[in-house]
Amino acid sequence: MGLSAYFDASGKEDLPIITVGGFLADSDVCDDIKADWDIATNGRVFHLAEFGTKDCKLGSREWDRPARESFLKRLATIVNRSGCYVISASVEVAQYHSFIQTSPHAHVNGPAFSGCAQACIALCEFLLGRGGTHKQNLEYIFEQGDRQHELAKMVNEWKEIGDSDRAGLRSLSFEPKATTLLQPADLIAGVVQKCLISAHSALPCFDNGLSRTALFNYQHHYSTDGLTAAAVGGHDHEHCWVINPQTFKVLDRISTEFFQRHPEVLEKRLAQSPFKPK
Repeated sequence: MGLSAYFDASGKEDLPIITVGGFLADSDVCDDIKADWDIATNGRVFHLAEFGTKDCKLGSREWDRPARESFLKRLATIVNRSGCYVISASVEVAQYHSFIQTSPHAHVNGPAFSGCAQACIALCEFLLGRGGTHKQNLEYIFEQGDRQHELAKMVNEWKEIGDSDRAGLRSLSFEPKATTLLQPADLIAGVVQKCLISAHSALPCFDNGLSRTALFNYQHHYSTDGLTAAAVGGHDHEHCWVINPQTFKVLDRISTEFFQRHPEVLEKRLAQSPFKPK
């Protein structure tokens, strides 16, 4: 049975936080999520940023507040179900920019979105390794246009390097925003991002000296209507993280050790118009 992980982003480089969120599940669970989601949305495209506006394809602008809240929580429970890992990684943009300016491996990490996306992939691999299922086939799916080259390089290297036990077991694709299973990922990313934007307005900095901070630590900023809890409950202690600068340092060390073992990969990467921070 194959596994799939769908991810989407929320936030831009001019905001204090960027989040990538989504879910990991096997094919049967993904099929169930898709079927229930299509019923809930009547096959129309859902996008959290448009919800409640004139651009919403569901007509939610005409709904009253309780109807909107109830609908969003219904969507949250469709994806946050048994057999599904809800996953997110968020970074403080200023902290990430400070790191990437001096990183010897900016070509690996890319901008803040790419760093978050790679953290989500790393978390998926950790979860599979812990569960002893890392030798199953797994496809990562992101929205088209989302820093495709950095992510593609990483997954392609797994396929090319023979000493990796993931070689040949991982694939990566980029699908249109209208893809049904990218819509739950959009919801998760947006809900987490809203929580952390609220938390950031009350805190000068998220960095607590640890490598990462569980989303649950910002529970005070979960939405009062219960949507945040519905979307991430059960996953906000171990699967949803704010990534702190200490993690960036560890990633640089891992990259250095990797390129020492595989200098041919570094040479190839540097020849591919690598990302350079402004």
